Amino acid sequence: MLWDIAEARRAGADGVVIGLLDRSGSIELEWTARLAQAARPLAVTFHRAVDRTPDVGASIEALARLGIDRVLTSGGAPTAVEGLGALARLVREAGSRIGILPGGQVRGDNVARIVQATGASEIHVGFPAGAEPGRVELIAAALRRTAG
Repeated sequence: MLWDIAEARRAGADGVVIGLLDRSGSIELEWTARLAQAARPLAVTFHRAVDRTPDVGASIEALARLGIDRVLTSGGAPTAVEGLGALARLVREAGSRIGILPGGQVRGDNVARIVQATGASEIHVGFPAGAEPGRVELIAAALRRTAG
């Protein structure tokens, strides 16, 4: 992973995404800190592994203390829509200390609801094989309608 981070830096990446859990399912704090330090000055995002931890809120607090920039999460639920309540709470609790990046089945027909319900300033959209054509345009249009 250290090699991958070095390669990302050499390639001109803006950031990296990491996520390490220990055998108990908690965040592996020592290695997360080492990888984040190795990545700087790039932005560091912790991925949805956080949703598998015993306490998502406490895990995000630990990541904030490590200086992680943002966390990709569905609030511990299978999808962002199912985790709306938790996501809204996490966004409020995180404040400006760490970004909460809602993700998990974000689509053009639910992105506005997710942003409105959570107050998140960023959103994660995945592109799995077979994703509908024009996904970015659909989501961007939905967000413009929400902002307008």
